[in-house]
Amino acid sequence: MLDQLKSVLQEHKLKATNQRLTLLEYMMSHDTHPTAEMIHNDLPDISLATVYNTLEKFVNAKLVVVIEGISDGKRHYDAAAHPHYHVINTNTNEIIDAANFDPAPLIKAAQAATGLKITEYRIDLYGVKPED
Repeated sequence: MLDQLKSVLQEHKLKATNQRLTLLEYMMSHDTHPTAEMIHNDLPDISLATVYNTLEKFVNAKLVVVIEGISDGKRHYDAAAHPHYHVINTNTNEIIDAANFDPAPLIKAAQAATGLKITEYRIDLYGVKPED
């Protein structure tokens, strides 16, 4: 696993430091959409500043995505390991991963409407449970 994580960092032109390896492994193994503070609580040996700085590098390298617009006002992070979208319960701030959607028609429609080649996408949906 460690060699695989090192390769991922090297492919994205990031130095494979122990802290980056630890954070990448954490992000790949947690589907909880943590905030930087939550990660720091779980990995107290890594300073909060390092957590923030490393997450920003991961976001820029497209290893991690930011989920914003949650009513707690915090940035939540998710490993970009596989294509999926998020459904956010606006009453509870629960972030749910979902992958039962084919984005191809939407991408084709966006390309046709704009003339742009779509190179990436993010879809976040917001709602509440009917009984909420």
